[in-house]
Amino acid sequence: MSDDYEPTQLAGTGHHLSKTELRTWTRFLDASRLLEELLARHLAENHNMTHSDYEVLVRLDGAGGQMRMTTLAEQVVSSAQKLTHTANRLEKRGWIARLPIEEDGRGLMATLLPEGQAALADAAVGHAALIKQFLLDGMDSGEQQSVADIMDRLSNHMRVHRRKESCPDCSNT
Repeated sequence: MSDDYEPTQLAGTGHHLSKTELRTWTRFLDASRLLEELLARHLAENHNMTHSDYEVLVRLDGAGGQMRMTTLAEQVVSSAQKLTHTANRLEKRGWIARLPIEEDGRGLMATLLPEGQAALADAAVGHAALIKQFLLDGMDSGEQQSVADIMDRLSNHMRVHRRKESCPDCSNT
């Protein structure tokens, strides 16, 4: 490509979205990636864990300490292979255990162990403080509710497509 090349028309996503749509998309992407980076750095530097580790621990904690691995993979939006890698790391640290489900010869149940709950409790204070500082404190409670409702609706829609199920909300299946 020569140095004097000047495109006469956008070819990428910006060509297919309105200015408002493009701004919404890019600002969402920027904010989510920046927040993810800040959270991941905090966890790595202060708690010797990845953000994936933290998410698995917090999902198990929120489910009463146990969850099927397949359900956990869907909740953390992870491939089975990536979740297995994370679970192997957590199991080696003594933070979780994976046990066969007796009524299902192939399924595994992930269980949060006391050491994992302690590691989660230690990391949670700083993690929550960063979420408040960089996300929640920038919105009033009504805006927080609106964002939560919108993200819930969008996540549920995308999960249908991720599972390759028929989508009642759009013509794409």
